[in-house]
Amino acid sequence: MAVIYQQGESFADLQKKYSPESQEDDVGFFESALAGVATGLWNIPKGFVSLGAELFDLVGDTDTARDVEQWFDDVNPFDDEAEARTVGKITQALTQIAPLAVSGFALGARAGGRLATGLNKRAALLEAKKLGFKEGEKLSRDLARKAILAKRAGKSFNLTNVGRKIMGKTTGGVIGGGIGEAIVADEDIGTLADIAKGTSLEPYAITMMDKSTDKEGRDEAFRRLKNRLKFGTEGALFNLGIIGAGKGIQKIRKVNPDGINEYAPGFVERAVQKIRLNLSPQGPGSRFTLEALKGSDDTIKAIEFSALESAKELDRLSKDMIDPINNFLQKQSVDKKFSPVTQEKVLERIQDILEGKVNPKFIGPLPKNKKDLLLRADRAEQALAKIKINKGHQQLLSKAPEIKNQIETIDQALKEIAASSVDDQGRLLNQAAKSNFLKRRAQLVNQLKQIDQNLKGSARVKRNIFKRDDYQVNDSLKRLTTLMKDSGIDTKTVKQLEDSVINMRLGMDNLSSILMQGGKLTDDQYKTFSSEVGGYINYRFKAFDKLPLFDKYKVTSETRKKAFDLLKADRLRSYALDEKNYFTSGPNKGKLIPATEQQLKNTKYSDEKIYEEINKFISQQGLDVDDVLAPEFKNGVQAVTEAPATKAEIEAVSLSPDILKERIAEPWQREVLGVVKDPTYTFHATTSRQARLAFGLKYMDDLNKQFSSGPNKKIFTYDDMVKEFGPEFEKNLDPNKFKKVEIDTRPELQGMSALEGKYVRAPEYDAMFDVTSNWLNNTQVGLAYRYMLLLPKGASQVAKTILSPFTHVRNFVSATAFAAANGAILPNLTDVQTLAPKALGGKGALGDAYKLTAGRVFGTLPKEQAEQFARYQRLGIVGTQVEQGEIARLTRDIAGGASGAKALKKLEKLPSGVKKVFGKLQESYIAEDDFWKITTFELERNRHSSILNQLGINKANYKAVLNGEVEGLEKAGSYFAKKTARKEIVDESFEGFLDEISANMVRNQVPNYEYIGRTAKALRQSPFGNFIAFPLEIMRTGNNIVQQSIDEITSGIPQLRDLGLRRLLSFGTTVGGIPYTLSEVFKAKNNVSDEEMKALRRFVPEWSKNSTLLVTGRDEKGNLKYADFSYSHAYDFLLRPYNSVVNAIAQTDGTNESLKQALGKGLTDGVVELMEPFTSESIFIEGLVDSTIRRGIGKDGKRVWSPADDPLVKIGKGVLHVGETLTPGSIAQLKRIGQAATGKTDKYGNLFNLEDELPGIFGFRSITSDPAKALTFMTTGFVKDLKNADNLFTAPLLRGGRVTREDIINSYKYSQAQRFSILKEMYKNIDAAKTLGVSNSVISRRVKRRGVRKDVFNQLMQGKFTPTRPSDFFIKRLAEINRDLNKLEGTQVRSPYFEALPEINKIILDNRNLSLKDDNVKFFESVEPVAQQETSVQIPPVVTAPINPNVVNQTSNQIGSTLPPNFDSLPVAQRAKIIEDFFRT
Repeated sequence: MAVIYQQGESFADLQKKYSPESQEDDVGFFESALAGVATGLWNIPKGFVSLGAELFDLVGDTDTARDVEQWFDDVNPFDDEAEARTVGKITQALTQIAPLAVSGFALGARAGGRLATGLNKRAALLEAKKLGFKEGEKLSRDLARKAILAKRAGKSFNLTNVGRKIMGKTTGGVIGGGIGEAIVADEDIGTLADIAKGTSLEPYAITMMDKSTDKEGRDEAFRRLKNRLKFGTEGALFNLGIIGAGKGIQKIRKVNPDGINEYAPGFVERAVQKIRLNLSPQGPGSRFTLEALKGSDDTIKAIEFSALESAKELDRLSKDMIDPINNFLQKQSVDKKFSPVTQEKVLERIQDILEGKVNPKFIGPLPKNKKDLLLRADRAEQALAKIKINKGHQQLLSKAPEIKNQIETIDQALKEIAASSVDDQGRLLNQAAKSNFLKRRAQLVNQLKQIDQNLKGSARVKRNIFKRDDYQVNDSLKRLTTLMKDSGIDTKTVKQLEDSVINMRLGMDNLSSILMQGGKLTDDQYKTFSSEVGGYINYRFKAFDKLPLFDKYKVTSETRKKAFDLLKADRLRSYALDEKNYFTSGPNKGKLIPATEQQLKNTKYSDEKIYEEINKFISQQGLDVDDVLAPEFKNGVQAVTEAPATKAEIEAVSLSPDILKERIAEPWQREVLGVVKDPTYTFHATTSRQARLAFGLKYMDDLNKQFSSGPNKKIFTYDDMVKEFGPEFEKNLDPNKFKKVEIDTRPELQGMSALEGKYVRAPEYDAMFDVTSNWLNNTQVGLAYRYMLLLPKGASQVAKTILSPFTHVRNFVSATAFAAANGAILPNLTDVQTLAPKALGGKGALGDAYKLTAGRVFGTLPKEQAEQFARYQRLGIVGTQVEQGEIARLTRDIAGGASGAKALKKLEKLPSGVKKVFGKLQESYIAEDDFWKITTFELERNRHSSILNQLGINKANYKAVLNGEVEGLEKAGSYFAKKTARKEIVDESFEGFLDEISANMVRNQVPNYEYIGRTAKALRQSPFGNFIAFPLEIMRTGNNIVQQSIDEITSGIPQLRDLGLRRLLSFGTTVGGIPYTLSEVFKAKNNVSDEEMKALRRFVPEWSKNSTLLVTGRDEKGNLKYADFSYSHAYDFLLRPYNSVVNAIAQTDGTNESLKQALGKGLTDGVVELMEPFTSESIFIEGLVDSTIRRGIGKDGKRVWSPADDPLVKIGKGVLHVGETLTPGSIAQLKRIGQAATGKTDKYGNLFNLEDELPGIFGFRSITSDPAKALTFMTTGFVKDLKNADNLFTAPLLRGGRVTREDIINSYKYSQAQRFSILKEMYKNIDAAKTLGVSNSVISRRVKRRGVRKDVFNQLMQGKFTPTRPSDFFIKRLAEINRDLNKLEGTQVRSPYFEALPEINKIILDNRNLSLKDDNVKFFESVEPVAQQETSVQIPPVVTAPINPNVVNQTSNQIGSTLPPNFDSLPVAQRAKIIEDFFRT
């Protein structure tokens, strides 16, 4: 073994350090845990026996209990091992308390339930007697009277009634549990109130243990029994708190899947309700609405992604063909003035091909037909016939909700008729009405049956009416491909172009068919789409489109000139077509009359009028010749909602009618508006708008079908509202209960939405339309806040994540935990086959995930993989990275509205290379997350494929199984029906069923930004917290993994039970097992003891104190090196509260601090750890606060600027410090790696090495601890804290007013209590430094140098505490203030200090040389005020050894008859003086 020598260590220090005793093997983790269990079980009978002994002592004034406990402790062979480690202490406490607490709770709950039942009966009997019932008479013979009795019994106030309301199972259980805990009470375990020991709260800590050791006999027995009562009382209160907290957590955790029907009426109650509900992804609405909304969004994203990939492919192909075509044409050209073909011209031609149009200026002969469509005419007719049939089905199906609603209305009317009591005439009228109702009901039921029978299995909108075989290579496309072949382009590329163009046409036609099938289009709209099938393209204009980030469209002078030429030519043609402009006689009869510009002046043919018309059109369209982002230009939110940007709330879900608007056909108008002639753009724009309208309408239709009838009805027609609330209901419509879906003012959309004009329950409305506040846009404060705080906050988050290369590596590494937690860490054979490479016979899920994500980033996705990725997008499992999602939404908040875009538009002027790199980094950050989501999805899919196969569920019977129609598979059907949220995907096919089972798990068990609740999304706008969405998602998905495991284990299906057990064990292993195992392995590898680890935690940065630390070695001085595993552990947030408690308990070793006292501190730290991500300053705000409010001192104590700096220097340093928050996080790490590679030190003199720095790329950087250096900084804070503690005594007493004896004593106690805590904490730091090898001489230099007085330093080194005496300055100043007040008031009042002095002396004497390891201070013991004549008793000089109260008490028994009557109430020092005088005489 190598001997590590620390500078300043003596030979004696080394002997002690390396003695055999100090090198004994640590007790193992499991050994200590098991020993704790054994000790806890042993202490249960010990509790019963010692309780009996204490009662015996109380009666007989004996000390039996102490001997009994000592015997149990001596006999127990496991006590030392249990106490050796924190885990042993915890298992001992749990084993000792839990059995009796649980048993007591069960017995108490049973007794409480019986007592409550008895009290209920007695209350009812008392009320019965008041009503005249005789005892023994049956109360149940009259139901109405029973109801009256129950009501009165509930409202009457008497002791019986109060008792029955208080008593019950919970109350009885809490009391019983408390009694059980009192039986096994243990002073070493203590109470949570022990945390108040030695503080100003001590007098109020009623359950704090009395640990005095000076009592005997009956007094000792009373003390012990009182402690048991405190222990049991606090246990009962703690259990009650746990029950309340559990119910609260359960209320947050278990959200009603049906949502709520109305908001609370009160403002505060409503605000709290919304915050709580919006912690859940579904918010106040239903789970159905959430999944319908997300499913619609994901489908649209998938379509847009596919369109974008197709556009990219066409762009590549068109670019690659230009050079070969130009080379060929140049060789064929005889004309030397050869004009080369451009990519823009080729793309324009392809757009004409997609539309079936002909561009006469393009190379090659004109086609014979006016229309040259890719879609075959006969196939078009067949497809339109199918579309028409499906349209009829959907229109018929859309009537079902209203029919069901009418049936429910009739049923309600029939119930009212049955319940009414009328005369004979009324009865006849009711019978007639009933007959009519029944007849109408039968008709409606029959209609529903017909709809169900006629549409069963065929009432679904078909997504792929058109097939690839329906299309042909038309003449126009053929001429282009022929030119390509003639130019020497290979056949494969030519075929790719053909497929690319035809697939684009196919995609647009199928989306048109979805709109046509929906049954929502008007007849005219339907005819328009029908007539344009095969050629429809939604023209896009730059003026109306949302261009790339912060871009703008300009109507340039060149554009105006082109428009003028087109309109001029059009006017001249119209001039030529007007018969009035021809000679009617003479030689030129029939010829056009020539006209000069002067002659045409003031006519529509003049240049002036033409320009005037163009300018008028520009003005009408809201365009500006310079800037399209003028205030009157509609874009952003307005373009979608047609609502002003200053609206208080934004409805994110709405319909856009772009593709239904009449197209602008005038060529000059198209030129002005900047018609887009690029099919890569128009195809993506057209499909995007088609998808958004089609699936937006479908979303609203699905909601209408779900909520227009049934027990969970949330959508009401006007007639429904009149029937429910009367004809005047709109005047009193409560927005907390109902909101109206307004009728769209745009004629092309009117009548299309199934919700139009209906009334929706307010919470569901907000969920349906994703209503959010728009305060950032509609107030000046919001605008200022957006740019001053949100903009830099977002920039700093981008810098620390997307722009930091090493963060990308850690992002990928940490995301492995998500797959691991869902079972991958304990794989079965199916998992191994899923993950194994295809070359080894596996399915290659990892390789496929890499190809998809890497191809997505680098733009190399083949068609098959692009289709697969689109499938994943539709399932909602990719593109949902949490931090990136938060940044994206924050960016949207910053740039909201036109002003935001205008303020940030300069970003577009960045070099294209910079923007491209940023884009790739952004995509990479998402891909790193997508890789593991895809892997987890494929694992789940293959697991469930195997399980379904074993259960005999297949494509032939899966729907019947889900409907519970297959005998023997009812449990499986019920289970899988609950685990599939998006029913449309399930209905499509068995493969879709498998996809949805797996995707639902990934969406809910792997962090997903799209499932962040609105509360979290709102918090991102606060100046606090960094990436607050991530810890919330870790909590949500962690909870869901546990819940999923429980569901699988309790499913009653063996295969699922096995999967659930494996999943639960995997989650526990990933969250806690791996960190603990790694910590222990690294400790063993580097020969580090538990004591050293405990000491190390006192010298790591604040954010690492509760982290998982991996000791990586020692430096040449023997200082420990460690890596903070929490940086790479995705579930660290869940582990930190547990670590806080364990670390707090571990710090009790070697002290008299009770277990629960440490638990209280640990729980406090745990709550702080839980709240830290949401309450800590954001990266930018912290830098700003450091430089301003904290006056140049960072949170870590480092100075930003010196108080001695000039003002301008302070400003400069502050600005640089804030600027550092906006630099990529990897820069500092790269700098350290560079310094390590070159052997240079940093500005603080630190030398780094590559062995420590390179692992930091993966999140495992080794950091060298330096406890000696850390002590220097700790001492600075220690000295400051001591000064502040002294000020707690002097400051409130020297303000100039009257103070009393009690004021002085209370301030002195409070000040000394704080001083004790500060000294104790510093003592622990010094003791930890010694444990880590820092010698006394080094400690002396480090601590004394910072201004610590010699007497204080000696107390720290000896671990002793003695209260300080008030300073001479304080005594003198207080006397001066008292004298001045006497003079002003004309009185003679003695200085209150001298009245307080006897008690101050007592406090000093009682706490002299108190061990800093203990909390047995006596600052707050209650003492009777000393009489005036007794204050003259001379206090003997303070001796070096403290007076032992036990000796005083024992001696007083010998001389009891000669003592004064008030002897027991005198301070110890006075009692000692009396006893001393007695012996002298």
